[in-house]
Amino acid sequence: MPKVDHLGYAVSNLEEKKNVMEDLLGFRFLERKVYERPGNTARLDFYEAEGAVMELVEMSDPEAPLNRFIAARGEGLHHICFVVDDLRATMAEWEAKGVEFVLAPTYGSRGGVITFTNAATTGGLAIELVQYVPEGEEIPDWAQK
Repeated sequence: MPKVDHLGYAVSNLEEKKNVMEDLLGFRFLERKVYERPGNTARLDFYEAEGAVMELVEMSDPEAPLNRFIAARGEGLHHICFVVDDLRATMAEWEAKGVEFVLAPTYGSRGGVITFTNAATTGGLAIELVQYVPEGEEIPDWAQK
């Protein structure tokens, strides 16, 4: 079984969650990543407590899949991320079992290549898979940047 990397929470406003994460739950803020794409800005805050990592995700585009998720279900658990040694092999294995992926392997935050499953094919919860690229190595040419 792959190791859990983090839990991803969909939020409308990162600043409103800071007190909950730090003061109530005791998580320590690690870092903020910001990704600018045409028509959408993604902001990700990472928190850690006792080895558990939480990723809070906010997107500016109201039509972004994350914001459609919030509109339909409210803020909350959006995905669970697992670390895998070989992303392409894991994807092939899971596809053979009927899992669909909604994202081609793409360079993600924190130095890894990521993909996401279609939640409808994984029991209603989106799963992110990440294969970390060892420090000093190039991003694989099969991953989108």
